[in-house]
Amino acid sequence: MGHQGQAEVDRSASTTRGARWCITNYLNVMREAVADHTDLKTMAKTLNTLQRHADQVVRRWYSGLTNARLEGVNDLFQTARSWARGYRNESNFIARIYLIGSPMERMLDEVKST
Repeated sequence: MGHQGQAEVDRSASTTRGARWCITNYLNVMREAVADHTDLKTMAKTLNTLQRHADQVVRRWYSGLTNARLEGVNDLFQTARSWARGYRNESNFIARIYLIGSPMERMLDEVKST
């Protein structure tokens, strides 16, 4: 769906009730489209999953919250893990995570400016 299509969805779903209607309508249209196609069983399963989680999807849409911070922290762990090959114990791994995630550069900039 292009950018214009996204704007259309936003206008038609200005309330949580409208958003819920959009999801229900989408589910009905898509179920009808995949009903006669046995090779689209995976899509039918996906539609069932969307139906089960529709309320959570609507709540998330209107909350504006994302998992960006969690993904950022996970990235720190993954980076530390890739650098930690050969570390002998968990303490060194944890220390590497702190070093990667610390605002060391900002602290050094503050020291330079004083």
